[in-house]
Formats: sequence, C-alpha cells, structure tokens
Amino acid sequence: MRINLTDNNIGQPKAEEFLRKDVAALFPIADKTVAELCRENENLLIFPYSIETSDDRVGDASVMTILNTSDPDKVRITTNNVMGFISVGDLQIKIQSRFDAGRDDFLLHYMLQRVLSFNLFDLNHNNEQEDVFDFVMFMFPYFLKAAMCQGIYREYQNYRHNDANVKGAIDVGMHIAQNIPFVGNIAYSTREYSHDNDMTELIRHTIEFMKTKKYGQAVLNIDRETKENVDAIVEHTPLYNKGDRGNIISKNLRLRMHPYYTEYRPLQTLCLQILRMEEVKYGESDDVICGILFDGAWLWEEYVNTVLDGLGFVHAENKKRKNSIHLFEGGSGVRYPDFYKDDFVLDAKYKRLGSYEKVSKVDPDDVHQVMAYMTTLKATRGGFVAPLMQTQQKVPTALLKDSASALSIFGIEVCKTASSYGDFCEKMKDMERVFVESLKL
Repeated sequence: MRINLTDNNIGQPKAEEFLRKDVAALFPIADKTVAELCRENENLLIFPYSIETSDDRVGDASVMTILNTSDPDKVRITTNNVMGFISVGDLQIKIQSRFDAGRDDFLLHYMLQRVLSFNLFDLNHNNEQEDVFDFVMFMFPYFLKAAMCQGIYREYQNYRHNDANVKGAIDVGMHIAQNIPFVGNIAYSTREYSHDNDMTELIRHTIEFMKTKKYGQAVLNIDRETKENVDAIVEHTPLYNKGDRGNIISKNLRLRMHPYYTEYRPLQTLCLQILRMEEVKYGESDDVICGILFDGAWLWEEYVNTVLDGLGFVHAENKKRKNSIHLFEGGSGVRYPDFYKDDFVLDAKYKRLGSYEKVSKVDPDDVHQVMAYMTTLKATRGGFVAPLMQTQQKVPTALLKDSASALSIFGIEVCKTASSYGDFCEKMKDMERVFVESLKL
C-alpha cells in the first residue's frame, strides 16, 4: 500500500484520513524522533547524515504522528519538517514538499538534483513503485563520492592457498585432503589487508545491479568523478561473482562502524536498500523499516546556496565549523548565518513567512536572529529567503527604527504549471533569476 503525504501538514483541514487497520504498521514508529528511528533501524538514512550537529534539531522531531478522529476506525497522519520516503514492510509513505503542487513531487526532486549535482530530466513520475526506486538510485553517486574521498575500503581477509610458495599458517586438514600423495604443494592460509572484501563487493554488486535498470546506467555515468569511482571499485573487486549476491548481502546486514571509513556506513545502507528494492529480503522480518528522509530546512538552505553560488555570499556551515561569526568579545557566542557578504545577511527559511506582505508578521525569533547577525556584521541589509506559492509583486521591506538598516522578505517562487519535470526545471531557472534580480546586488 502507498500513502502520499506532504511535510508539515499539521493544521491542514484537508489532511487525509486513513483506515486504522491499513496503517497499523505505523503505530510502533509514530511519535518516535528521527534520532530514535535512526538508532533503532540501520536501514533508515537521514539527510544531513550527522543529525546531531544540525542547527534545526531535526533529530528531535518525529517523522509522523497518528491522531484519532471522530470515527474510531479512522486516523489522521500528521508530519513535520521531513521529506522523503519511509517503508514498513509493504506499507510505503511518500512525504513530499508542502510547497509542491499535485502529486508529482517535482520540487523535492529538483532540489535534490541541484544539491547533489545530478542532471536527469526524464524521471519516472507515473509508476509509484519505480519512482521511489529511481529516487534511491540517484543518491548512489553522492554517497559513493563521499566514501571514496576516504579511499577504497580495506579490511583484513582470510585466504586459503595450495601451492609451493608457503607464506602463512599451514592448513593441516586441507593439506591432508588435497596433497596426499605429496606432489609439491602445501596447503596454508593467510590474513591480508585487502581492497576486495565484503564492503567493496557489496558496492560492486550494487553497481552491476544498477546497470540492468532503466536509469541505472545513466546514474553511473552522471559525471567524470562518478565514472572514475565506479571503475576503481570494479578494478579492486576481481573476485566478484554475480551468484554470490545473496551471500554478500547477508554478510553486510551488520553495518560497519569503522573509526576511519565513516562515510562507508551510509553507503552500505544505501546499497542494501537498492539491492532489496524489488521486495527481496535476506533474513529480515516483514516489518523492517527503511527509507531516506531529508530535513526540509537543510535541503532548502543547500538549494538556495546553489542559486547564490558565484554572487560572493559566504555560506556558513555549522557541521564543518566553517565561516562562523562571534556575537561577543573574546570569541564567544559562535553563530552561523546562512549567507552573508559585505553589508548583506540572508537567512534561508523553509516556511511560510506570515502573509509574505509584512516583515512585522514574520516569527519574532526569526527576526531577532537576523538582526543579531546584522548587528555583529554591521550589515545594513538583511532578509529571509523562503519558498513562494505565488509571484511576488514587490519585495516586502521594513526599515529598522532609528537606523538606516532594512529587513526584507525575499523568495523563490515554486512553479505550479509545469507540464513535465523538464518543463518544471526550466521554469524554476527563470524564477531563480527573478529572485537574484530582486536582491539588487
């Protein structure tokens, strides 16, 4: 069964109701925080991966809450600021952006395309089962690149030999079984630090599996770096055997916790998801929880960063502890404005900002945050960048009292009239240009 929801649907009067018996599998995970679900379910991925270091505290929020209705046989499912998909056994939940029109989920795919740097325009938005599969596959180059930046995964492997070049522990049992009468060979075993291991074999099986899928080949050839990474994995897995796929998957059900190869854990999880996508389970129960979820605030901020690229803005990154500012003397009061340059501060907000007509209607905490950044940076211009549901006739601006500084509401309009995903992408580029022009840099 497939259920389509929008993020942050709390308070929406038209939120759908579902039969209690149809969504019974969701009750054990309802109201659990994202951090709890990730700890308890290794097959669940969340962006950003280091949820503990996210300023938006996405790890503290629940993915969904189930509410009773006036009908005891029906319930409502409310969501928070998380998008993506999550499945429990045969029940799939697709959570798209509340700023998207219809069920095509163009906005989520487009932001991911911009942030993760893949360029495919013919996504499948007709077959619901396949579009989730495509969605998972498109993550593969991103995770592979992050992992390969730490080098090709190596670990000790045990090998058995039977030749005259003895260089390990003699295997008496194997020697007696194979070398009597003696013909000059000695059976022995070695323990070697090898690139060809269960982890790299899992990645190789995923690559070979993707080559057989509609978009898989295109994803693997999406750019030069991805192609080089794929070639490196193929080169270092000479023992690959298609018939070993089930065995390799079973050996990888326990996720690696390596102190150095930290980026391989999310890649391992993604590979398992791709290889299981056709409802193939290897030793798992039917209620296994898996999926990929995205913090809406994080994704919107990273998307806005791609739009502002080349315009001179500094993008502070709290995860990497880069480009921070300090509110107080002595280096205390560390803060990370989303974007700033010269005398201009911008804060990305994945939310509806009041009526979009008056700055005074914006949440006071958001206003105070930007004002603190402006004061520290001695900036005279500040503003918010939010998704817009309609064309902005003029940029709402308010002058700060007894000051030459001003605070504005900027935004990027989300296309609602696209005939296809390719059409959506082209129209979004036009709307991004309108946004950049509104900044009057």
